[in-house]
Amino acid sequence: MKSVSMSQVVRAHDAFRFLWPIQSRGQLVSLGLALAVGLTFIAMLCAAIDPSAPLAYIVIPVLLGGLAPVFAALPGRFQVHTRFHAQHFVKTLDEAIRAMGYHRAESVDGQSCYQPQARIVHWKENAIAIKVSDHAIVVVGPVFVLRMLQQRLTG
Repeated sequence: MKSVSMSQVVRAHDAFRFLWPIQSRGQLVSLGLALAVGLTFIAMLCAAIDPSAPLAYIVIPVLLGGLAPVFAALPGRFQVHTRFHAQHFVKTLDEAIRAMGYHRAESVDGQSCYQPQARIVHWKENAIAIKVSDHAIVVVGPVFVLRMLQQRLTG
């Protein structure tokens, strides 16, 4: 693949997003529900193991760990540059995205969109969009998904 080069995944959001990473109401509800159930379960488990442990030593790390997926789902982008017409690389990109568990959705504004397969927790922020120009493809989606996609394409 000497005729294809990829840029690094860069974050495509404002800096204030690190202060409030929640992007939608659905994301807030599913995160709140997961933290409420998970925090209760972990707190009860830790209290059973060591009843003398302070509650703050249990709750704070669990809350911080529970927020990690929200920060990983913040939007990012990378570019694929080709020496040939970029449309020829779209099939390879499409196969890699589908292998990651995505399916093709409606195209909007000249961009091809991919949605993850239906799961219990489904955030629309996990969608991937690709825009093809003459010799470049811009891929936009969650940072952690784009990094996995890059590894799949280069590996």
